[in-house]
Amino acid sequence: MGVVHAAFWLTLEPVAFMNDFAGKFDLLVMTLPLTFLPSLLAIIVAIWSTRKTMLARNYWLCALVLTLIGLGLSAVYFLPMNNGFVAQSFTPEEARVNLEFWYNLHWVRVALSAVSCLFTLLAFKATVNAHHQIIQS
Repeated sequence: MGVVHAAFWLTLEPVAFMNDFAGKFDLLVMTLPLTFLPSLLAIIVAIWSTRKTMLARNYWLCALVLTLIGLGLSAVYFLPMNNGFVAQSFTPEEARVNLEFWYNLHWVRVALSAVSCLFTLLAFKATVNAHHQIIQS
């Protein structure tokens, strides 16, 4: 939402933004479980399957922690704020301030995801290296 739509939303007047947000929110929020849950499940399975490979497991754990922090931000901040935008429960001034903070905090969530992806790549590499060592032994 933040990457694709927020820059546009910042150009709108607050009431127009909340109207646009309310019209798109159901479609946008539907994608989250379809992308987040498989990722979370895959990381958990990877942690379990690499439990004897310390380096790989630790990288997977880092990816999990960052993913869970992102989920926590979504549950604690973004979901209530998004519902406030949909319900238009903010004054225009509050909506503007909240949208600007929402936008900036969204980039924090994007950064968490990017670093989690980096740990995932490191974990894949460590997992493959560990399997190669087992095969060669």
